Amino acid sequence: MQMKRNAGRSVVSVLGLALCSVAAIPAFADQVTLTSNNGATTLQGELIAYDGSTYTIKTILGELDVSAFQVTCSGEACSTVDDNTEEFTIAGSEPLVRDVFDDLLIAYSAELDGGASYAAPEDGVVKLTVQDSSARDAAIVSLAPVGSAEGIAQVAAGEADLAISTRPVSGPEVQTFATRGSGDPRSAEQQTIFALDGLVAVTSQSNPVRAVSETDLARILSGQVTNWNQIGGPSANINLYLRAPGTGTAVVVDELIMKPANLSADSDDAILVRSDTDLARAVATDPLGIGITSLANVGDAKVLAIRGVCGIQVPATPFTIKTEEYPLSRRVFAYSSDDQRTPQLSRFMQFLETPAAQDVISNAGFVDLGISSQSNDQQGLRYLASMLTTDVEVSLPELREMTAALTAADRTSITFRFALGSSRLDARARDDIRRLANLVATGDIINKELLLIGYTDSIGAGETNLVLSQQRAEEVRQALFNTAPAGSLDGLPVKALGFGEISPLSCNETDNGRRINRRVEVWFRDVVTESR
Repeated sequence: MQMKRNAGRSVVSVLGLALCSVAAIPAFADQVTLTSNNGATTLQGELIAYDGSTYTIKTILGELDVSAFQVTCSGEACSTVDDNTEEFTIAGSEPLVRDVFDDLLIAYSAELDGGASYAAPEDGVVKLTVQDSSARDAAIVSLAPVGSAEGIAQVAAGEADLAISTRPVSGPEVQTFATRGSGDPRSAEQQTIFALDGLVAVTSQSNPVRAVSETDLARILSGQVTNWNQIGGPSANINLYLRAPGTGTAVVVDELIMKPANLSADSDDAILVRSDTDLARAVATDPLGIGITSLANVGDAKVLAIRGVCGIQVPATPFTIKTEEYPLSRRVFAYSSDDQRTPQLSRFMQFLETPAAQDVISNAGFVDLGISSQSNDQQGLRYLASMLTTDVEVSLPELREMTAALTAADRTSITFRFALGSSRLDARARDDIRRLANLVATGDIINKELLLIGYTDSIGAGETNLVLSQQRAEEVRQALFNTAPAGSLDGLPVKALGFGEISPLSCNETDNGRRINRRVEVWFRDVVTESR
């Protein structure tokens, strides 16, 4: 259970504490007891307010905000906070809304100790009723698989409450929100990143081609390369499969593959398919087919490795997608308007960040936001890439220094990224700071030290980049201390190190490659104490 004092922004961790003694307040009719979901912690006080996602209670510690999703409420006042059945609509990406969000809502109902039931679909829209532990209808949710663009448009117009998108909102969409008085969808209050994914080039299992360069892939999608023998395959025409322009996949393909090559996808001669799943199925049965689909929907198709223009080749794995080092990684978004969310929708949005929800996301083939780790032995790409690239100022002593720092250390999947020439954290980084703070607050990190290691792209002088990488690591360190619960970092050394440009994980020749290289990695290193 975590609490926030209304008077400030500091977070007080009360995990493992029995706060029943706080109830030195007279027992009024609106007094409640909040019990953490694991039953280990209780907190008593006077219920001041409840907005569906947060209880505000008055205790001897002052007024505290407590996440409703982390506790159960008991007391007479609790029975009146959830009386109304809510109705809201989730619209957007077809495979996510149709195949994932129904499972998420079922898992959400289980967290409420309730159940879920379906109504017959109307015009492709599925209605699912969520019940709570008293068998009351807590929410009736409409699921509209209309595509990312239409889902965003519906939220901006007030026709839907939550848009699910496999790409970020565009400039014109941001303007539409502003024009309609629906706020800024890019703000922390309206934008939630709840999953990750990777786009992959796929062919039939019978196709002998195993890898394709980023440049050749762009030329295939633009129609400049039309025969497999132009990329080392058989002498046969390429059958190109594409998603329709404007879909989430098409937008990300354009941003990450076509724009860097100054090309446009040629949909005139391509076979257009309705969904990522349909594309993978079509390509899997066509020995001469190729297309771009989601890693979550590969099915029986074969995934091609993608080579960067400098020769660096990063595989699409859950770890490289979590770190966003795979060049075609993408974030999955939920957008709302600036109108106050209904209580159940607010609680459901909180639920998306829980392990139960992230398990549903992972089981559906998408990449969850949970923290993974790899040993230094599994990080061989950083050393290979240092030798492959020719634009990086690197020396053998610098590589030795980095290697010595990472010996007996494990890298986590949390990776913070920055704008060009900046030490300012991006949107996802704010959530990752919180995840890292929660990780260290568990108290499970024993005999370790936390290393925050900064890197840069190759733009600028090597010495300047060395300073910038140190600044970025220090920025993350300060953000962690500002976010972590009081006392949770006691006994855990936190060191900020900067190694400049010496360890590229993508090609600095492209904007996306440089973005990938501007990062701070999170490592935990063993603390070895000699016995006497």
